[in-house]
Amino acid sequence: MSQSTSPPAPLPRSLRSRERGVEHLPATEHLSSPRKRGPRPSAVLLAKALVIPAKAGTAPLNFTLRMRTLLLSLLLLSLISCSTPGKKSTDPAHASYWKDQVLTDILPFWKDHARDTADGGFYTTLDSAWKPVGDQRKFPSMLSRHLFGFSVGYLLSGDPDYLMIARETYEYLLDHAWDKEFGGWYDVLDEKGNPLEATKSMFIQVYSITGLAMYYFVTRDPGVLEYIEKSNNLLESKAWDSRHRGYFNGMTRDWQVLDSTKSISSEITPISGYLFYLYLATRDPKYLDQAARILDVVTGPMMDPETGWILENFTPDWQYLPGREDETEVSTGHNIEVAWMLDRYYLITQEMKYRKMAEQLTGKIYRYGNNPDTGFWYNTIGRTYPEQHPDQTYWWVQAYGQMFDLISYRTHNQEKYRDNFKQSSRFWDARFVDRIHGDTYFSVRESGIVIETLKANRFKASYHNAENGLLTYLYLNAWIHKEPTELYFKMLKSEKVEECNFSPIEGDALRVQKISHRKDGSLRVILTGNR
Repeated sequence: MSQSTSPPAPLPRSLRSRERGVEHLPATEHLSSPRKRGPRPSAVLLAKALVIPAKAGTAPLNFTLRMRTLLLSLLLLSLISCSTPGKKSTDPAHASYWKDQVLTDILPFWKDHARDTADGGFYTTLDSAWKPVGDQRKFPSMLSRHLFGFSVGYLLSGDPDYLMIARETYEYLLDHAWDKEFGGWYDVLDEKGNPLEATKSMFIQVYSITGLAMYYFVTRDPGVLEYIEKSNNLLESKAWDSRHRGYFNGMTRDWQVLDSTKSISSEITPISGYLFYLYLATRDPKYLDQAARILDVVTGPMMDPETGWILENFTPDWQYLPGREDETEVSTGHNIEVAWMLDRYYLITQEMKYRKMAEQLTGKIYRYGNNPDTGFWYNTIGRTYPEQHPDQTYWWVQAYGQMFDLISYRTHNQEKYRDNFKQSSRFWDARFVDRIHGDTYFSVRESGIVIETLKANRFKASYHNAENGLLTYLYLNAWIHKEPTELYFKMLKSEKVEECNFSPIEGDALRVQKISHRKDGSLRVILTGNR
């Protein structure tokens, strides 16, 4: 679920951005930026109705009166627009805002501009206006993240075009990225889809499974689950260190250890990326067992005994490998991810030890990783001096932060976390969402200045923003508003609908109210918050 995991922070030097000096408009101006909102009365008709005609033979109205008339016209137009039935929500405190964002501001742009219609799959690197630039090698992890994103699009809308794109992406992965001899996913493909690097890095493997997991959640296709199982079993049998625990960072094509170091991205991502989604779809306890084993590693040898932070990189026997010992040493996003997964595990199992561990880490994260006045989530902080932090963050860190606000509110039942969500989601709406070109900016400063406008690279795809929209929509409806939630599924006819779990979030907060069979064989499922 959740870069998820995400690009390790900080990004490699080749991906670090130059400050563009592009400043956002204030939040109120952003909300009035061009955006489809539903039918509006003609501005020309309104203006004509409001202009006071001059008497025949007299001079035209003076400039001041004309300006007042124009402003009054715009004001009335705005008021009428706000009362238009069916308009999309502009308030991020409302659940519908997040569903609308995925279906209006995020996925249509990826659908129209990011697909490689010549060679298949998706373009890897896209500039701020969605033009292909630079490195166009294809990465199975990136392609699978799009599989996740378009599966979410179908789940939220029932639009068959999204399911078609998801299916095409799944088939592309099997045809080009799956190693038919040794199993697993190649690290890198060329533009045509031919293997360039046949090694098996953990980062690529786990994110390749992530998209398949959401596609399986939507379709319950046993063929998809078969590839998920093959992939995960290889990680468990070949990449897991049976002596010291944890996953190695890299394997050869035939699954010999190539890089024996360990990192937080390799360890936590199986949980956030696919294990919880698979458990919710199948109710098979083996996925929870695997998640618990990983969480014990992450909160054990990966936690700094002096400061309590989850650190990034280690030797095979868990000796810490510090990078830069400065304000970039601790990843706020990865610490959020760990606490979030502890919360999720607790909500599924009700095992208190995970709630307690989450609570301890959560307090530190909010104290040093977030500015409650602005809602800004810092990308990194210092390990020894956590008050130190760079004045910038990435889209995925801000997205994780606001989802973390809501699950912290649910788990720990403190109103301050809900209040923080209001701030962090406003920052997202005003500073990250690109009202001109769609989707979001890559990174911004706390002031709102955009640092990097890149739309896509090997780490940024449709995944994070789609998951953010989906889970925030569900979290708000299930835990706060208790409003009906509408989801769509396209399952095989042999699937026993009455035995299926349709909620992608943990716990019993969403329950099935109604299941409708559509003409195309899909299901429309209404879930309601458990009051």
